[in-house]
Amino acid sequence: MLRLHPLTSTASMRCELTPQGCFEKVAFGQVQPLNIGLQMDIFEEGCIKVRDSRMNTGSSVGYGYNVAIEKLADELAVPQDRFDQAERRYKDLGEFLHRDESKVRDYDPDVYIQGSFALGTPIKPTSKDEDYDLDIVVSFRSLTKAQIFQADLRALLLAELKAYRDARGIKNEVSDEPRRCCTLIYADGAQFHMDVLPAVPNEANMRAVLSSYLADQALAEGAIAITDKDKTSTYRIITDDWPRSNPKGFAAWFKLRQIEQLNERRRAFLDAQGKVTASVEDVPVFRVRTPLQSSIMILKRHRDEWFAERDPDLKVISVILTTLSTHAYAGESRVSDAIAKILRDMHLAIKERNGVSWIANPTDPSENFADRWEKFPERQEAFFTWLEAARKDFGAVQSFSDTNIVLNELSRNLGSTLVEGARSRVAASAGSRAASVAPAAAAGASAPGLVFGGEDRRPTEPKGFG
Repeated sequence: MLRLHPLTSTASMRCELTPQGCFEKVAFGQVQPLNIGLQMDIFEEGCIKVRDSRMNTGSSVGYGYNVAIEKLADELAVPQDRFDQAERRYKDLGEFLHRDESKVRDYDPDVYIQGSFALGTPIKPTSKDEDYDLDIVVSFRSLTKAQIFQADLRALLLAELKAYRDARGIKNEVSDEPRRCCTLIYADGAQFHMDVLPAVPNEANMRAVLSSYLADQALAEGAIAITDKDKTSTYRIITDDWPRSNPKGFAAWFKLRQIEQLNERRRAFLDAQGKVTASVEDVPVFRVRTPLQSSIMILKRHRDEWFAERDPDLKVISVILTTLSTHAYAGESRVSDAIAKILRDMHLAIKERNGVSWIANPTDPSENFADRWEKFPERQEAFFTWLEAARKDFGAVQSFSDTNIVLNELSRNLGSTLVEGARSRVAASAGSRAASVAPAAAAGASAPGLVFGGEDRRPTEPKGFG
């Protein structure tokens, strides 16, 4: 229960709860977007009314909203043939690095995907001018930090990528511009480019880090040390001080946070293929789509559209959106319910360490995904402003039962191309009916709603990830 001392005043006023958990007075009569949607009206009698101006508590999900959200996720999904193409490309690179003439074969290069393709959360580009970004790791399992400079490791990989480019007839040059990786852009029309990250194993170091935070040391499996040419003091010397990364650990954490829904869909995938005796672990995450994956995809597109109309340089980075969404997700079986829960609670994983906002990497708690917020506070402000806008946009149509109305309203927030594609999917699935209209009660269970209780929202010191 939220308790405040009665206030005396001659007029109504409005307060807001800041991300730091403090109440902040807003000028009388002003209507301003609130950081986390909790609005308080304080009346002259000292009575306090707490309400969410965006959604009502316990509001039911309308049938039309539920259908629209599912079809939007379907329309955003990257076609399976693109996943197949991505898989072929990184496996082809791995085979090339193990060829007889390879200069790195003896270092046992392990090639795998990371990022959105590994998590199953990439979204279609908005136009044919945009590429799919395929993030690749090349971990040289027979090398250690004590044997090679970061600069030399990167040079080895760069030389092999150039040989691969020539062997495969790729016209575009291999770029060495990015600070941590090399970039290979495929032919025009392919809509693919690969960011290839050189690395060496770093499991022992990561276990020590996780142990110090009382976190699950099993997440250290596959942890790597990576190169960073901007770290000039350590880039050209033998040192143990390499930047850390843990993409396999992050993917494992992401799976565990949704394991019930993930395995349910994996089993359905295997059953559809007649592989009734196969293990669900044989099905990669990107072969199915869970409510969490679909929710992240939809929120990515909302973010892209929202920031495109404002300041793209302040756009919330995908790893923050993905991490906070995954923390907030609680096993919801419908995308509409998952989005509501995520939007309601995603800010709760933002902690505070020594006065600094901290979004911990769940597989390396010493890393702050929001490290740039301290130097650029406008990024933090932009995150909360976008989050409030997303709550308002989705909350405004959550109870609607007419799919067409839902899509019409969301068109301004998600883009007309996406919405019209979803509308076509609705029409196709409805047969002769252009869109579904049904009582809201047909949706079944209530969504969590984007509302806030009276629990303490002041950030606390992280307690680890056990």
